Amino acid sequence: MNRAQHSPKAKIDIAAVREKLAALAASGQTEALLEVVISLVLQLQQDNERLGERVRSLLRQIYGRKTEKVSAEQLSLLFEALDGTAPQGAEDIAKQANAVVPQPPEKPRRLREHHGRSALPENLPRQTVVIPVPESERACPECGTERKGIGYITSEILEFVPAHFVVIEEQREKVACEVCEANVTVAESEKVMDRGRPGPGLIANILVEKHDDSMPLERQSKQYARSGVRLSPSTIGDWYTFGAEVIKPIARLIVARVLESFVINADDTGHRVLDPQRKEHIKRARLWCFVGDGKYVAFHYAPDWKAEHPGEFLRDFEGYVQADAYGGYSSEVGPPEDRHIVIRDEMRLGCGMHIRRKFEQTAEAGDPQGAIGLAYFRRLYDLEREYKKAALSTEQRGERRRELSMPIVLELKTWIDSKRDTTIPDTLLYRAVRYAIRQWPYFERCFTDGRFEIDNGAVEREFRRIRLGEKNYLFAGSDAGAKRIADACTVIATCKAHGIEPWAYLRDVIAKLQRGWPIARVDELLPDAWHPDLV
Repeated sequence: MNRAQHSPKAKIDIAAVREKLAALAASGQTEALLEVVISLVLQLQQDNERLGERVRSLLRQIYGRKTEKVSAEQLSLLFEALDGTAPQGAEDIAKQANAVVPQPPEKPRRLREHHGRSALPENLPRQTVVIPVPESERACPECGTERKGIGYITSEILEFVPAHFVVIEEQREKVACEVCEANVTVAESEKVMDRGRPGPGLIANILVEKHDDSMPLERQSKQYARSGVRLSPSTIGDWYTFGAEVIKPIARLIVARVLESFVINADDTGHRVLDPQRKEHIKRARLWCFVGDGKYVAFHYAPDWKAEHPGEFLRDFEGYVQADAYGGYSSEVGPPEDRHIVIRDEMRLGCGMHIRRKFEQTAEAGDPQGAIGLAYFRRLYDLEREYKKAALSTEQRGERRRELSMPIVLELKTWIDSKRDTTIPDTLLYRAVRYAIRQWPYFERCFTDGRFEIDNGAVEREFRRIRLGEKNYLFAGSDAGAKRIADACTVIATCKAHGIEPWAYLRDVIAKLQRGWPIARVDELLPDAWHPDLV
């Protein structure tokens, strides 16, 4: 029977069906009548299956878990639902999944009591408070003699003192010639902002609280007011803009380092920006993230989703790019004299997370076939964790992948190919299989070199802070403001990639740059080269 007849978009004309069945019955064409009835029942059954799948998916988005992990109990139930139709090896996959993932508890567990406490950091300021025994209790209850001290029982209390402001009164020395009574010279000011009073630590704090702590400027204003300093959000905004402009040379240099990498992880996320020319006054722009070799993180603002934006960023890049299925990656962009493909097919790597997510959605919607795909991915990711735990070199990881991972990849490909022509169109499983087939050459390539990762997790992790920040401060005020966000996030994210505390770093480099740090030595201020004692 033609699949087009079962399209969920096709509506059944009841009057026409009744007339058709009546005509077939009157003419005695019993077989043809049965065929029509069966065809209608099959169409309704498939339409109902698609509708149920969509309802379950929507309910999960609203009320379900926000993680992609599927428990072993769910996998077991899904495999049982297959009723023996799973491909060879599925039972072993299910057993392995059950062995790897703990069963979820039916009731919330009580928190396990910890008998030992972690030591408090030695570098914290400490105060000693002596608590004497009250005078009324110092007399011996037996003879009445005043008891003498024999020592102390020491305990620690971790207290919080709110962050406080300090006013630095700058007194710049003036010198003059006593003989000439002239030629006065005044010491240079160490202020970092000519027309404002913020010190480098305050500017650094504004940048870090907005982009690392996802705190809007208005909330920062309220926080400062609790410390006794009233600063309007607009004033804090001016200081934020100033700080973002100061660190722009460092952001540009980080971009250059990203483009020198062997592999770049790339992805984008939506970002709301004020646009007075639009009816709703908001446009959905894009914020692209590029992570180079896991060391440098660059954000790039684009006012729309056109391929020319990642194409311009990657124009001179010659290495590998790991990305999702965004169609613009295969586009030709640039002026006629410099036309180029955003990412050449032979230099493109796929993302296991995106492929796996499709099968996870299928399994969560109740289709047991999705559990098989998930179990294959679980085996691959278990091996990746083992490689990292063993601290293998890139060469050793490449060898292990060819020996252990590649056979599983080929098994998964065989299973996906078997579903190519047997799944119902327009279902979650159908879309998962088609997506995997389209992305397969790029995904399989990830296992050919130990320097590659098998997914785009490096970028996904960076976007968590971006999305949380946008929920709090809602939108950027302009295209220029969104570009400043990209620059600030570039510097802060690269600091975190190198394990550097962003506030200490920004406080130091903002002061150095504003006090005349040579532009030819800006590379010494990059997070991986920086040291606070640099002079």
